Amino acid sequence: MVEPSETLYEYDGPLIFRARLGIVDLLLSKLADRDGSQTYLACQTDDRTVDSLREGRLSVYGAFDQRSYWILLLDPSLRVASYWNCLREDLPPKFLPKAGLGLFHWHGQVPDSLEQSFALLAIKFRGASLTENGIPLGKLKNLVDQSFSTVRKLLTPAALAHTKSSTFDVEVAPPKLASLVIAVKEPVINMTAVRRIRALDRYTRQDFENAVRTRGEDFAKKLLEVQFVTKTKTVDKDYATENFILLDILSDILPDEKGFVSSVEFNAKTGSGFTTVVFDRDAGGSIRNMAKSTQGRVVTEIGSISGVISGSKSLRVKSVRGKEVTCSFGSESFDMLLEDPLFKLHNPINVTGKLWRRPRIDFMDVDSYRISDPSSLFG
Repeated sequence: MVEPSETLYEYDGPLIFRARLGIVDLLLSKLADRDGSQTYLACQTDDRTVDSLREGRLSVYGAFDQRSYWILLLDPSLRVASYWNCLREDLPPKFLPKAGLGLFHWHGQVPDSLEQSFALLAIKFRGASLTENGIPLGKLKNLVDQSFSTVRKLLTPAALAHTKSSTFDVEVAPPKLASLVIAVKEPVINMTAVRRIRALDRYTRQDFENAVRTRGEDFAKKLLEVQFVTKTKTVDKDYATENFILLDILSDILPDEKGFVSSVEFNAKTGSGFTTVVFDRDAGGSIRNMAKSTQGRVVTEIGSISGVISGSKSLRVKSVRGKEVTCSFGSESFDMLLEDPLFKLHNPINVTGKLWRRPRIDFMDVDSYRISDPSSLFG
C-alpha cells in the first residue's frame, strides 16, 4: 500500500504527495488515471526538498529533478499493482512539470534547484546548447568568466574593491548542467591578506561577510525594480542615469539576439526570503538600450583611484563596472583633488559628470567628486 504521509497538492484525491515505501522516502506525482488504475511518477526525496517545495523556495520540477525514478501503477486502493525503474534520460519529458513553477500559483517564479534556493546569489543560464549531455568547453568558460566578473562587481565590499581573489572570493556549489547554474554559497575572506591593509584592522571576518550579504540583498531589491521597468516600459528620463552602473553590469551578462544563451535567471537572498527574476533576450535588449541612453549624460561613477595623469589634469578610475575611466578635471578642481588628505591610489572615489563609453577606456568630464573613507566597507 502507498499511504500518503503528507499531501502537498490535491484535486479529487492526492496529485502530489509524500509517502514511504519500506526504507525509501518518496515524492509522487500523478501522471494518469485510466480504467480505475492510477499511474504515478516517484522519486526519492528528503525533508529539505519537501520543505522547500511547500514553502515556495523550490519548483515542482526541481523537486522531481533526479537521476532515476520509479513509475508506479496503483489500483483504486493505492496498492502497487506494478512498477518499473526509469533513468532520467529515458523519462519522457512530458512526465515532468514545467520548469520554474511553484506548487501554488501565488508562489510565482521559483528556482529549479536547492542550490539556487539557498544561494546568496545564483545565476542560471538557459540555451539550446546547454544540455544535460554536456556543454561545449568554450561556451562553458565564457559563462563561468561572465559569472565570476558579475559576482565580483555585485558582491565585493567597497574596501576590498581593488583586492584579488586571493583576498576576497566566494564559494560556489557544484555547477549544475542542463542549463548552467552558478550558485554562490558564502563569501570567502582571507583575513591574513586583509590584515596587511592597515585601514581595515578594525573589521572582523563577520563584518566583511555581513557587508557581502548586504550587497546581495540590495541587488535583490534592485532586480525587482529593473524587472518592473522592463516589463511595463515605464522608464523616466532619470532612471537610467541614476542606475546606470547596475544596468551596465547587467548588460554584460544578459542574453542578446546573437548569443547562444536564451535567458538568464537571478536568485538572490533578501532579508525576508529570496527573489527570483528571469531576463530573456527582449529584456536584455531593453536593459542595454537603457544603459546606452546614458551616453554623454551626467552620471555618478563609483570606483577607486588607479592612476594620475598630471599633464592632462586627469585621473584614472577603476569603476565598479570593471571599466577604466579617464576623468578630466578643471585646473582648480584638479589642484583641490591633489591637496585632498584622502587622495591616494586605490582609495574609493565617486565622480560625477558627463560620461562617454569607449571601446577600451571610458571618458568623463568631471563636474564634482567625493573621495570616500578607505576603511569604509560600503564606500
